[in-house]
Amino acid sequence: MRNFEIILALLFVAALLQPLAKRLDVPLAIAQVVCGLALSTIPMVHQLEIDPDLTFTFFVPPLLFFASATGSLRDVKRNARPILLLAVALVLVTTAAVAMIVHAAVPSIAWPAAFVLGAIVAPPDADVTTSIARRLGISARLVTILEGETLLNDTTAFVTYRAAVRAVVIGAFSLSEAASRFVVTAALGVAVGIVVGLLLSLLGRILEDSIVATAISLVTPFGAYLLAEQIGGSGVLAVVITGFCFSRFVPRTLSARTRVRARSVWETVTFCVGALVFTLIGVQLGRFAPSLWGDFSLLRLVLLVSATVILSRVLWVFPAAYVPRWLSRRLRESDPYPPWQSLAVLSWAGLRGGDTLVMVLAIPFRTVAGAPFPARETIVTVALGVILVTLVLQGLSLRPLIRGLELPHDASVEAEERRARLAAARAQTRRLDEIIEREHLPRGIAGYLRAQIRFQTRLDLDEIEHAGGHDGKTTEDIVRHVQQELRKAARQAVVRMRDENAIGQEALRRVLNDIDLDEIRDIDELLTREPTQ
Repeated sequence: MRNFEIILALLFVAALLQPLAKRLDVPLAIAQVVCGLALSTIPMVHQLEIDPDLTFTFFVPPLLFFASATGSLRDVKRNARPILLLAVALVLVTTAAVAMIVHAAVPSIAWPAAFVLGAIVAPPDADVTTSIARRLGISARLVTILEGETLLNDTTAFVTYRAAVRAVVIGAFSLSEAASRFVVTAALGVAVGIVVGLLLSLLGRILEDSIVATAISLVTPFGAYLLAEQIGGSGVLAVVITGFCFSRFVPRTLSARTRVRARSVWETVTFCVGALVFTLIGVQLGRFAPSLWGDFSLLRLVLLVSATVILSRVLWVFPAAYVPRWLSRRLRESDPYPPWQSLAVLSWAGLRGGDTLVMVLAIPFRTVAGAPFPARETIVTVALGVILVTLVLQGLSLRPLIRGLELPHDASVEAEERRARLAAARAQTRRLDEIIEREHLPRGIAGYLRAQIRFQTRLDLDEIEHAGGHDGKTTEDIVRHVQQELRKAARQAVVRMRDENAIGQEALRRVLNDIDLDEIRDIDELLTREPTQ
């Protein structure tokens, strides 16, 4: 029970850091790591223990499900080649490189234990990178590659990690068995993900209550993960596939209220889980910091492994982008050489975070024979040190790097949004014409509905830069201001009716909910359209 209370306290403090990090213009994840490091000086927090068996199940499914459910399957397919080169090939290369360096530097660490460490530090965490990248407006393709890499590299890293841990715990390892296990595990994970996704789609067509539908969406990633793990499949891949399936049917089967509610709940859940992960990274760093600073050889090993993971990525990204195009004219014509600036950002975006922490916390304490897990403390300390080095070195320098390279702003998403709005407006107009002809709507109502379609689609307002005589405000700004005043008046009126006992609380809640949804929609549209700073 004490651990539960400590975790709640850590989560509360981590959430309070958001406005402070924003004011200081520091990535929130880094601020949470520093906070966790400071909190680790408190004896109660310093002694926090987390059950390794629960680590994967608690942290991994919600983060991966939300990322895949909100990601673009189309863009992932289009960028499958670079994503797979990073998520599979680079993870394996980094794992092997770290294992060789560690075994050469410290011969007392056997090969299986060295591969455990390699698998732990191999997968990067793109949460910090993509949050910075989006704010600075870099290309949507680069963001897609980073997100796709994060979704798929977990499978590679976790399967490799478990094979290495199995070799340590049992004392046996077979490369052919590991390769076949990887294929079978991935196939079973995909199958489970498709089945769970289809079941979720059927439930979405049946369920009408938004609270129940949202609750089921929260349980789904854990169910997909546990089911896949139970039959020997990849729980990570099952969650990712389920998330992609979920994103495909959500617009067709769930109501608008359910979508709004689920999105809000899921954003809160993933914020809490992410905040807890990075705060725990700081706490774990604080626990092992004395042994790190007090042992120069251990500190040297941290720096050596950090340099290995950073250089492995830098040396991999440029050849992986250029060599295939040198060898294939067809590839050059269909996908020209990317700008070196984008490759520089991609090669520097190798921050380690949540994935590494999850695997660190899941390391067994003992082997099957009952002996202590070989070099466990060294592996944990070095892995946490790599997280700290990459977060500080790469996390704090990534934003200046992106700004210094002056990457061109990518307006492809805005262009697609414009086309989608126009297509929606045309569909609405055609449907309205059919209704007018069928039901003989009065001219006033028809004119109002046509004007509403034009406004919602920005058909007229986007082309008007300024409306004279209104302090340089655009027509859209003026309309939004008036709409906000109208909503304020509407809220005051219904609250007054409640205060006068003319209506009850439930009627008030329903009316205010509709007004709030309308305001949220306008705010979200404004935030997605405002220029990046």
